[in-house]
Amino acid sequence: MPDYMVKKILTLVLTLSVAFSFAQSRPGSIKGTVKDKRTGEVIPFATVVVKDRDVVVTTGTTDFDGKFNINPVSAGVYNLTCKFIGYADFNLNGVTVNAGKPKVVNFDMTVESTMIQEVTVTAQEELIETGKTSDIVSAEEIKNLPYRNLSQIVGTTAGVFQQDGSGSFNVRGARSSTNVIFIDGVKVRGDVNIPRDAILSTEVITGGLPAQYGDVTGGVISTTTKGPAPYYFGSSEVLTSSLFDQYHYNLGALTLGGPIIRSKSGQPIVGFLLASEFQYNKDGSPRSLNTYKVNDDKLAELQANPLTPASSGFGVLNSADFLTSDDLITQNYRENVASTAVRMSGNLKFVTSEKTTLTIGGRFNLRQGRSGSRFNELMNYDNNAEYFRQDWSTYVRFQQRFGNATDSSNSLIRNAFYTIQMDFTRNTGYNRDARHKENFFNYGHIGKFETTYRPLYTLGSDTITDPNDPNYGKVMDAYTQAVWQSVKVDYTPSENNPILANYTSNFFNFVETSSIFNNARSLEDIRAGGGLLNGDQPSSVYGLWGNVGVNQSGYSKFLNDQFRITASSTFDIGDHALIVGVEYEQRFDRSYGLGATGLWTLMRLLQNDAIRELDLNNPVASYDINGVFQDTLSYDRLFDADKPRTFDRKLREALGYDPNGSDWLDIDSYDPSTFSLDMFSANELLNIGSGSYVSYYGFDYLGNQLTTRPSLNDFYGTDAQGNSKRLIGAFEPIYMAGYIQDQFTFEDLFFNIGVRVDRFDANQSVLADPFVLYPAYTVGDLASTALAGAQVPNGMSDDAVVYVDDQENPSTIVGYRDGFTWYTADGDVEANPKNIADASGGIKPFLKQPGVEEQKLSVTANESFKDYAPQVTVSPRVSFQFPISDEAEFFAHYDILVQRPDPGLNRMNPITYLQLENGDNGNILANPDLKPQRTTDYEIGFRQKLNENSALKLSAFYREMRDMMQTFSLTEAYPITYIAYGNLDFATTKGYTVSYDLRRTGNVRMNANYTLQFADGTGSGANSGANIARSGQPNLRYILPLTFDSRHQVVMNMDYRYGGGPAYNGPVFFGKRILENAGINVVLNANSGTPYTRRGLAFGLTDAATPITGNINGSRLPWSFRIDATANKVWNFKRDATFSNFEVYVQLLNALNTQNVLGVYSFTGSPSDDGYLSSPQGQNAVQFQTNAQSFADLYNISLANPGLYSLPRRIRLGLRVGL
Repeated sequence: MPDYMVKKILTLVLTLSVAFSFAQSRPGSIKGTVKDKRTGEVIPFATVVVKDRDVVVTTGTTDFDGKFNINPVSAGVYNLTCKFIGYADFNLNGVTVNAGKPKVVNFDMTVESTMIQEVTVTAQEELIETGKTSDIVSAEEIKNLPYRNLSQIVGTTAGVFQQDGSGSFNVRGARSSTNVIFIDGVKVRGDVNIPRDAILSTEVITGGLPAQYGDVTGGVISTTTKGPAPYYFGSSEVLTSSLFDQYHYNLGALTLGGPIIRSKSGQPIVGFLLASEFQYNKDGSPRSLNTYKVNDDKLAELQANPLTPASSGFGVLNSADFLTSDDLITQNYRENVASTAVRMSGNLKFVTSEKTTLTIGGRFNLRQGRSGSRFNELMNYDNNAEYFRQDWSTYVRFQQRFGNATDSSNSLIRNAFYTIQMDFTRNTGYNRDARHKENFFNYGHIGKFETTYRPLYTLGSDTITDPNDPNYGKVMDAYTQAVWQSVKVDYTPSENNPILANYTSNFFNFVETSSIFNNARSLEDIRAGGGLLNGDQPSSVYGLWGNVGVNQSGYSKFLNDQFRITASSTFDIGDHALIVGVEYEQRFDRSYGLGATGLWTLMRLLQNDAIRELDLNNPVASYDINGVFQDTLSYDRLFDADKPRTFDRKLREALGYDPNGSDWLDIDSYDPSTFSLDMFSANELLNIGSGSYVSYYGFDYLGNQLTTRPSLNDFYGTDAQGNSKRLIGAFEPIYMAGYIQDQFTFEDLFFNIGVRVDRFDANQSVLADPFVLYPAYTVGDLASTALAGAQVPNGMSDDAVVYVDDQENPSTIVGYRDGFTWYTADGDVEANPKNIADASGGIKPFLKQPGVEEQKLSVTANESFKDYAPQVTVSPRVSFQFPISDEAEFFAHYDILVQRPDPGLNRMNPITYLQLENGDNGNILANPDLKPQRTTDYEIGFRQKLNENSALKLSAFYREMRDMMQTFSLTEAYPITYIAYGNLDFATTKGYTVSYDLRRTGNVRMNANYTLQFADGTGSGANSGANIARSGQPNLRYILPLTFDSRHQVVMNMDYRYGGGPAYNGPVFFGKRILENAGINVVLNANSGTPYTRRGLAFGLTDAATPITGNINGSRLPWSFRIDATANKVWNFKRDATFSNFEVYVQLLNALNTQNVLGVYSFTGSPSDDGYLSSPQGQNAVQFQTNAQSFADLYNISLANPGLYSLPRRIRLGLRVGL
């Protein structure tokens, strides 16, 4: 983290004079009432003891009204004992306390007698829990599910849609980017998965968000990990699919926890938890269709001889263009996509006093391997890219309770505590060529090309200008040099990319053996004939498949930091349970990308650029030894000192040449080790006005992390030679919030009312006017301009920008623009700004500095940009429950939700404005001035307890989502129209859910839910309107079904399990309880198909899409069904044994091997045929391919796209030992 930010953060901490905590990590509480079972009278001063197994954790005492509130209590499962003189002890075991939620437990005490001295019962789940607005999945439930992935666990919740095989999910029709995930109160960026044995519970909130949660407009997933226990525990686990398939999913896990130091009384004062998983996948995303690849013999042949002479005798063809189905084999896994992962989670807890605790925790995720590519998998899988990802976070949490847990006084403020937490997260990673890594000049190296040049002469004449020449001043008729001509190229293949080198070796061999009529006298000859030069890549095979030898063309890396400090306090005032908190977060996002392969092309363009021209003003005459003119005039190379030439100069210096000399340096003749990236200037790598070779922020253009925050002038400013380091700082948005939440009961109504205030600051510069790159006059400025006294329409805003007929000598106003609204000169609204542009021969804002030299950001940066205006929003949250009886209640909520803009669309990138200045508008620009997205969420529902073991929940919901990100065209912006992101999209979701919960009854436990929803909007994602924006049409928006609009969703989770001991009711064979502690868990997912757009004509896989037929998203995919299951058996051992238990389990994913359709070809609506080859246009196109049969075979194989189908059945066997 930069030093200046450390100072800012320290200043903030001192100013607030409080260590902050994260509200979502708040502990829970246990509260309730103690009564006499027979009389119903309350019992004051009764003692409630909270124990973890047999170890006392804390205690509480009832007040005069028989009420108790033990607060805080860390999330976990506890045994409670209620005691009072004259009454039998009441033991209630297995009480689950969830993070941030009160657990209501009431005791009905029985008078002690000789017959009844102690009562012990096991707690059951509450079927109707007042105040509950979320679904909580416990550690035991997660353990029995057939999933280890967090997103799959979340997918079992009503209202959550997840397409098969996808890691993302949509909550009640919202975009996947609107969800937020917390682990132990730390907002997760990067990999969301943690070791399964570390999870205590996962809470999924799809509606009714308390005020503690902000910066979210979708769903909240909050996972709480287990804390240290007062006893030692642990487990070891292995899980493998290698016995059943060739995907080779292999996982090992180890979890340990317990006390480290105990007090004299035996209470743990220091404890720990460490959970870890180690995973290997040969193919982590297997296919339901066979994978094709070229057989090994044919592949070796292609790699050795990738080219073949063209039948015409001119040029070459790709040998792979003649592949047929006979050259291919199939298998059910992909090659070279293996990956490894390490996941760790842990914490240390210190009981620093009776009222305070300190917890230090964190998590670590590492993933590395090869990236699969459908394009490469046929014959070039050896060159799959290498990736690395590392995510880690750490937190420090301090917690203090005020007063005593046994305090039964009636003071105004009771049960007060605060929690203190600071956390830091870092995400880092890279993508690169596995062989070349950071050796960037090896990426595109084909070989050594040594070119021989000689002068080419033509008949002509010139005047001798050398005073020392005997013919000085005379016009001489002679052979005059026209150019330097390449006459020979000697080629030596490189070992850096041997297969790529074979392309050029093949070409030279064909030339030498006269197999083709081409020659190899120059680099241009080689490239024109089909050979490769340094920096070149071979053409693809019919545009369908990557050719052999194609390596990774680029390198990229990123480094993102997130620092959070927050504070919250919980306390009771009377019957009101209040939570007050604040949050502060700052991110530091950095990224770097380099087009490494293209560096050779760039060097070839830059080197010698200053001496490419001949000095035609100074001919050099040739004489023999006798001084006789030889009828020849030559020219030296002309040195152009005005050419930008950082690379050229530094290379000459490195090679020992005069940096300003005229020696011709042959780039392709040097070894890659000759070059280094710092030989280039930033301008040379950015290559403004053409394709950039580098992109970066938070790093400099060479990939070095910045330690300071540069200004805009550091980027746009240049020296006398026009050079600049073009520094771009990290993206450092700041998010702050404060909130208050009140839970209380008024008569029979339970309320949860809160308000949250969010402040988002993008902390960057934005264009002062997105339509004009340079400062322009407004109506309010006219009085001091050459157009003073011009007639302005009544009602025109003083802030409206003025457009004129001529920028340098304006005489007439042709239009106005107030924000995004255009007006004619008469003040009428103009829907099409092109009409205003036509009135002046092109759009012409009234610029303050109209000169050509002044129209540069290097001159106007301070006026062209302004600071982002921080956005402050207020979000009320209201929910209530109204009990009809002890067995039924109504509930409802109303929430305003706000989320910051998507970071990738909001970051200010000064490079893009420099490109606009140079007429390059080809990319979609991020918009640094984006505002937060907003959602209004309503829900009303009914919960009914059907019997002692089951309940039904009905709810209807409506969501209105505004200001979502979408592309739009800034038509007639100056100096050029461009496309950027804006707060344009609108969407609504309406629907209802039906949920049925059956708690353990006999052997069965079941949850089932059905969701009907209609998700419609103007855009399914930020880029869904890009084609409309590019077409030049007005920025129109239509309400259409969203691409993730699955109308019907059904999820059922059934767990059938036999208990142990006296509870066993299963079969017995030969006196053996063969199914004791055994069970099966089955999850059924069924979803109706999502929308897609039909096309009216068949088109090829590599062709542009044809016009649509019907409506956009007017067709639907078929339903999808999937059953996942796990079956296990546990053997428990005696407490004094080395191991506590041993478990064997089998996991089946997609148990029925259902081949669900995830996508189709838009003309046919089929996942297996696009209709192109059988269409007239397809049959005609086949005839013009290199080989018709090969094209047809390779096309059909490409059609069989496994990505259009769900993942196949996967079977895994697991063994687990409890310590």
